[in-house]
Amino acid sequence: MNSTVKFMFATAAAAILLLLHSALSAQVGQGAQQGISLETRIAQLQQEVRADPRNPDLHFELSKLYEEDVEKYYDEALSEFGLAVDNGLKRKDWERNNSKVMKLHNKGVSLFEKGKYDKAIEVFESALERDTNNPLSYNNLGSLYLVKGDLEKAREYMLQAVNLYPTNVDFHMTMGEIYIRKGDFKLALLNYNKIGQIKPKYDQQYFGIAKAYRGLGQYSDALGALDKLPKSLREHPKVEAFRQECVGLLNN
Repeated sequence: MNSTVKFMFATAAAAILLLLHSALSAQVGQGAQQGISLETRIAQLQQEVRADPRNPDLHFELSKLYEEDVEKYYDEALSEFGLAVDNGLKRKDWERNNSKVMKLHNKGVSLFEKGKYDKAIEVFESALERDTNNPLSYNNLGSLYLVKGDLEKAREYMLQAVNLYPTNVDFHMTMGEIYIRKGDFKLALLNYNKIGQIKPKYDQQYFGIAKAYRGLGQYSDALGALDKLPKSLREHPKVEAFRQECVGLLNN
């Protein structure tokens, strides 16, 4: 996949939180601002899930709550995300045929390829003003900030992209890369493993999983993830060098 396609459909980055959450998301955020403990918010949402167990949005919101303390609730976060997908989690609607927005996207990509990152950001922000529910705009802005090295902005923009299109595997690949670069390896692992819930036969995430395990010091697990890559990817020089690094760390 060439750099333009990767850029358009998923690469990374970050920051302005617009009011795009559902009413439930707003309630959850309000609870956090009012000082309600994470455990209390989890218990409240669990009650809603029990009352409506097939509602994918409730499972998705619960998975995000668990993600706030990923060290404690890693398994629960991944499980709830899987339940959301199994129950039909969908992307939010956006104006896919908005020709003005797509024209801005094309212009932004052209500027990106020329290295005019700040100008490209202005263009994608203009696209967001025309359609605040378009996850591709958030993804493209995230990609730009990732390239610029502003990982926090990249993360915030990609969170918006994922909230709007939670089953896009490229978005989760990007989130994983952001967290790898930030050193948040458990969150990186979670995002890469979410891809398996969305698209079980998708192979590319295993290198990301291996990098997350390497960051966590779980070198044997990192090697196990590399073994799941297709042969053509396992033989890539970058992957082979990474394997040798993990072997060396495991044997030390």
